[in-house]
Amino acid sequence: MRYRNLILSAMMMVGVVFGQVVTGFVGEGEKPLVGANVVIEGTQKGGVSDSEGKFTIETGSGTFDVTASYIGYITQTKTVSVGDIVASVSFNLETDVVALSALEVLASRADEKTPVAYTTVTKEEMEIRLGSQDIPMSLNMTPSVYATGQGGGAGDARINVRGFNQRNVAVMINGVPQNDMENGWVYWSNWDGVGDATSSIQMQRGLSAVNLATPSIGGTMNIITDPTALERGGKFKQEIGAAGFVKTTLNYNTGLMMGDKLALSTTLVKKTVYGLIDGTWTDAYAYYLGG
Repeated sequence: MRYRNLILSAMMMVGVVFGQVVTGFVGEGEKPLVGANVVIEGTQKGGVSDSEGKFTIETGSGTFDVTASYIGYITQTKTVSVGDIVASVSFNLETDVVALSALEVLASRADEKTPVAYTTVTKEEMEIRLGSQDIPMSLNMTPSVYATGQGGGAGDARINVRGFNQRNVAVMINGVPQNDMENGWVYWSNWDGVGDATSSIQMQRGLSAVNLATPSIGGTMNIITDPTALERGGKFKQEIGAAGFVKTTLNYNTGLMMGDKLALSTTLVKKTVYGLIDGTWTDAYAYYLGG
């Protein structure tokens, strides 16, 4: 009889202990959130939701504030009363939207403080060096740069930078790559009219810090045609050379107009040459219009 009473008392105590718990569910709607933190405020008691979003926390009797939190969701707190039976509470967490401030990206032309090896060829220097040659020939006085009229015909210039040939030199006009997408080559005969409209050339030696769509392990050549930097006026030029070379150039710059908001530069070129090598003759027109 004594043992029976002890067993009954033990069963009653177990029933009381198991009755003083908080159980519940943490989810986003009906979707369970696995690993959500659930704590009893003001105590060291808490738990973590399982794969079904359920949790169980042992408590004493009383009224408690229960808080559920999950990364990326708004924390919720609910009040529950625990007596001699199990208290249940459910949390439907909402996603927490974080507003980020605007990111402003600024870029500027390289200056003397930039830690890269580069040289700027001004328009005045180009007029002295270029003459009737292709644009790369004006860079022959630049360190680590070697340019030749390799093909023998007009527009066949080749530029080498630090030992790398033209396929490994990114050539750009106002920051726009001009290398052939298949073989990396640049056909200078397409740009006969650009030389007279160029305000400067930036020649960077070595791999560029900017991600480019063309190989630039040798360097980067950026031809800048800035009509706003050119004074209003025109120029007519005719050049005559060996092998029947005749090049006629007509150039006009508007200078700043419309309240210093617009400037245009246009160049027309007619070039003929028999060529020093058979099959290298040229009879072509070229034009450039920029603003």
